[in-house]
Amino acid sequence: MSTANLRRHLHETRNRPAGINNRRDVHRDRFLLLTKRWIGGALLAPACLVTAITLILMLWRAVTRMGFLKSEEFVFFTFGGVLWGLAYLAGLRPVTAYVFGHEFSHLVTARMFGGRIFDWKVSAAGGYVETDKSNTWITLAPYLIPFYTLIIMIVFGIAGLALDMQEAHAVSLWKWTVHLKPTRFLYALVGLTWFFHATYTVKTVLAEQGDLKRNGEFFSMMLIFLINAFLLIALFLAASPSPGLGIAEVARCWWSVASGVVGWLWHLVV
Repeated sequence: MSTANLRRHLHETRNRPAGINNRRDVHRDRFLLLTKRWIGGALLAPACLVTAITLILMLWRAVTRMGFLKSEEFVFFTFGGVLWGLAYLAGLRPVTAYVFGHEFSHLVTARMFGGRIFDWKVSAAGGYVETDKSNTWITLAPYLIPFYTLIIMIVFGIAGLALDMQEAHAVSLWKWTVHLKPTRFLYALVGLTWFFHATYTVKTVLAEQGDLKRNGEFFSMMLIFLINAFLLIALFLAASPSPGLGIAEVARCWWSVASGVVGWLWHLVV
């Protein structure tokens, strides 16, 4: 993201006379980066490990005890993901669509934090948002929020107010009539858009985007992984074949794993 503050900061940095690194804003920026580095290592990294183990355990339990692999939610979610994978391997690169979602995520998050938008641009070559507000959530928003997945869920949520999403509806296609279930399209589109989000998030992170460097690359990657892991857990809960599997059970499992990891580290140190 390119912001007015960032451009001003870069201009001042390039034109700063030698020996002026003791300025208060320079020390503040260094302190914030150092603090985020410590937060990333001491808090986010262990949380990422615990959350990843929890997700694996919950999925394993659902697969072995609840027949999750045969569930309609998993089948169509996977179908959407495979569809995106085949399209990507065939050479489809909707870069402009990704840049739009990327920059619009910056824009919306900046507005949520009270920032003013002066200009923004989207093209296949890249984009930017100029705003007077910048923080961790604004700069990392595109990597934390699967923009098109969120749009799909909002659209289907609104449609669900007037339409029974679980019921098969007759649709006439030329001479044929087929019965289509809206939820199947929902699961498939969520799978397609989430894998689209994951693909371009990985590509952008590997390209060393400036958004990550501003917050510290390690801190940024840990936060991105953690939030996306929680999003996967949320999607898993929404698609869970067991009504008894909810947030409370996930929290219990997470705490159990965290206690085990802390205990293991304690015995390792002591």
